[in-house]
Amino acid sequence: MKKAIRVLLLSNMGPSKNKPNSGRFIMNQYTSLKKYTDLDMNYFYLDQEEKSGLLRLFRYPFFYFRFLFKYIFSMKKLDIIHVHFFFPNVLLAITYKMLRNWKVKIIVTFHGSDIYSYYPPSRVYKKCIDFVDESIFVSDKLKERFFKQVPCTVQSAGVNDIFYQKHEKCTFKDKQFDVVFVGQLDKNKGIERLKEILLTFPCKIRVAIVGAGNSEFIEQVKNNQDVSISYFSSCTPQQLVTIYNSSLILINLSYNESFGLVMSEAMACGALVVATRTDGACTQVVDGKNGFLIPNQDDSVCSSAINAIQHILSMQDEQYTKMSDSAISSAQKYRLSVVTEQIFNMYAKLQAKNVNDK
Repeated sequence: MKKAIRVLLLSNMGPSKNKPNSGRFIMNQYTSLKKYTDLDMNYFYLDQEEKSGLLRLFRYPFFYFRFLFKYIFSMKKLDIIHVHFFFPNVLLAITYKMLRNWKVKIIVTFHGSDIYSYYPPSRVYKKCIDFVDESIFVSDKLKERFFKQVPCTVQSAGVNDIFYQKHEKCTFKDKQFDVVFVGQLDKNKGIERLKEILLTFPCKIRVAIVGAGNSEFIEQVKNNQDVSISYFSSCTPQQLVTIYNSSLILINLSYNESFGLVMSEAMACGALVVATRTDGACTQVVDGKNGFLIPNQDDSVCSSAINAIQHILSMQDEQYTKMSDSAISSAQKYRLSVVTEQIFNMYAKLQAKNVNDK
């Protein structure tokens, strides 16, 4: 009987009670690979539960030692370690290779913060790439930001197939929301920008906001009586599908976005995307075809976003439908089932090398 390839997904971004959607895209990959392949899948992650005092200070040391006891002292050897978010997680994979199984293959998926936050890269950071057998970047733009050229694949984390379910299309005027924002309510996701846009929006608009974080600004925005807001601190994927299908536009105002799965999710449901020019938005949004790109500068983003939203809201039904169909079509290549098959083939190729090396 052929032995199943033993794979470990390793990440410092996993779900917790307070942040159930943290690292959702990695959990989706794990679930899909476990369900639809014969791989022996394992998933080890650092949850995002908020800690205080010593627990907060020693989060990573505890994460490291838990990994040591669970995998280095395990009777079973891993064939492949797939690291999500390169640094410092790759140090665990390298430790395993040095102490437990020098033949283990290491794959890394770079998601953005593991490059943006480590510039300029340290000597240790640079050295770690020498241990990596396969590199995956979630966009071409992100690949270009890495400190050196490496053999790699460009591949999104994958959009859950639930977002591609066919629904009866609402007419342009029957949508429940004009604009939806989905994401963590923090500075990088552009919450201050969203606040300014909604405070100064010149006509009536219906907005859905989905995301955990500091939602105090919503009360301030209510000072603009033209803005109607529905707030959801968290949603299941099925609830998100309903919201996307009920929305004309997804707005993404991030300062940095390596890919931005929420844009793919929204487009898969037919919503147009208005987004700042980030690596992820420039990868997915074709300006004027499936959405609109706006400048990523604070002095112009507000007026540009308002103009883009008003332009879409003034469209004829036929024009909007044409762009909506284009959005759906452009999101097809990011389906999780497609990505899962590509990852499985990569694992199989690496395992074949392992067998040939024996």
